[in-house]
Parts: sequence; C-alpha cells; structure tokens
Amino acid sequence: MKVLMTSILCHSGLMTHVQDLLMYCKESSIQVGAAFLETEYVTPAEADELKQGLTGIEVWEYETEEELLEIVNEGDWDIIHAHSFLTFKAAAKAAAEAQIPLIVTLHSVFVWGAVYWDVLAEASSIIAVGPAQARYLGPWKRKTTVIPNGIDLSVFKPGDEPSDGQISVLWYGRVDGRMSRGLKILDAMAPKLPAEITLRAVGQADVELKNIPITGWVKDPVEELQRSHITFAHGRSLREAMACGSIGMMLGHGYGGRVTRELLEELNYATDAFPQYHLPRPTPDALLHDILEITTSGQIEVLRRQARQIAEEFFGVKSMGRKTLSVYQEALGQK
Repeated sequence: MKVLMTSILCHSGLMTHVQDLLMYCKESSIQVGAAFLETEYVTPAEADELKQGLTGIEVWEYETEEELLEIVNEGDWDIIHAHSFLTFKAAAKAAAEAQIPLIVTLHSVFVWGAVYWDVLAEASSIIAVGPAQARYLGPWKRKTTVIPNGIDLSVFKPGDEPSDGQISVLWYGRVDGRMSRGLKILDAMAPKLPAEITLRAVGQADVELKNIPITGWVKDPVEELQRSHITFAHGRSLREAMACGSIGMMLGHGYGGRVTRELLEELNYATDAFPQYHLPRPTPDALLHDILEITTSGQIEVLRRQARQIAEEFFGVKSMGRKTLSVYQEALGQK
C-alpha cells in the first residue's frame, strides 16, 4: 500500500497530526509520502525545520494543481489522503485523474457540505477528528468515520513531581474568537486564587490577559505540562496535558470541568469545547470552585495518575493509526 498525504506546513495541531500519522504508517510498513502546498504560514527556514521532523519520509512542496497531479502520476500511489482543506480540491482532482481512492480528514468545524460538496462526493471515505467536525456533511455523513487525534504517549508522559511546594495551574493552547471566552473568564478569576496556587498560560490567544502571565507558543511543551498539576485546555492540547499526568479541565467556548471517563462517553470521546457541544458557560465562580475542590481534596496525585490512565486508554496515536489504516483497507477493498 502506498499513501500520499497532502497538507500544509504550519505550526499547529494539524501538522502534528500529519507527522504522527506519517510516522505511524512508516513504522507499520506502509509506504507513505507527503505533498505540502506552499503557503505563507511559515518562513522557508521554518518549513525546512518542519520537514526535517519527517525522517525517512519522501516530501514534496507544490504550488499548483498540475504540480500535485505530476507528483501523483510519477509516484504510482494507491491512495491520496488530504488533510488541510487548502489541498482538498487539488487532491480530489488528482485522485480522479489517477483513478485512485481519495480520503479526506476534517480537522476543523465548518459547513463542509456547502463549500466542498464536490470533494466530499469524490471521497471514498471521510474522517472527522470529532463529532462537531463531522456535522454539516449532508448525505456524505454516511461514509464518515470519527477518529479523534492521537497523542504520542512516549513523548507526552509524566515527569518528576514538582518540588517547590506550590500547586501549579496552567492554561495551554491556541485560541481565537469565541474560543477565547474560557481564557478570558479564567483571567478574571485569577486574583481570587490563594497564594499557594500559581496560574500561568502557555500558548497563543487573541485576548490581552490582565492577571495571568503568558508565555508564547513553545516548540516542546512537555516540561511545562509535566510540572502542572491542573491544566485548562481543549482538543489536542488537553490530550497532551493529560498524557503528561496533568489533571485535565475542558475549557474553550464552553466549560466541561474535569475530564473523566463519564464525560468523554457523554461527548462521544471528544475533548473539544466548541460551541456545538453546548457545554455550560464558564464563570469565575465555577472555575474557582473546581480548582479549590481539587487542590483541597488530598487526591491530586490520584487524579494525576487517573489523567494519564485516561490518556493511555483513549488518546494514543497507535489507536488513531490503526483506525486510519482500517479506512485505507476498506477504500482499497481489502476488508
């Protein structure tokens, strides 16, 4: 089986997902390559650095549909798997020309059926990384499989227990627009925390924080996550934090509270806090109550171990990879 993935080079969870899936396929003896549409999201130096992370994977960059078609024709690929929506139409055209199956993965919430009807019609299978991403597909929902983002549990793993006596609370992620609501409420709550609890933020947001010190996005957040007893986040960021043994609190547009197996089951194993999930509105009092309930419970270490256990049970990249390979096999009639 030979699979060509299309996407863009960028600093986001999309790139991490594609990189993880490429490496999983390679380790599973699937021949894979990646064709990245050239964009202005990264500088040439940043693009080179991202490509260096794809050791042993054949990589191309292209600008036009014709260039992608040439890559497809010369490579004798069995499947095209398109990730970034910026590559959807070119990938669909190339798959049709080459007469090979097209798989598309929907990484964000969007009215896909209205804008990409032709691509969804061409696709043999559609993968959505969560239930909200799988909405608005019209009749194409019947060929859609929800496969949540996987986390490399050998990279995101617990470290040594912080020894400074402080209880560390973290906000972690990348948000803008309506998804910044939770962070703004957390910032308003911050002055009410007792002195033994520190609160900081790592990531990027389109809001000015008045009370929480924020570090910009870091390439390797593992140490930050390992030393955080509690992390407020959503989506992939929340999964990474819990894999590092931080107690996960689901916060974005809405507020889901502490992540438990029961909450995941209720949300069909999504860790997003999008408006589409109709989670309660975050309030300063609710956030403060939940932080204090955890920090005074005497159960912090138990809850941290449970966070890692949940990550091992539901968030592993190997589970994502196995489910994706199953979609490939079905597209090729190997089931």
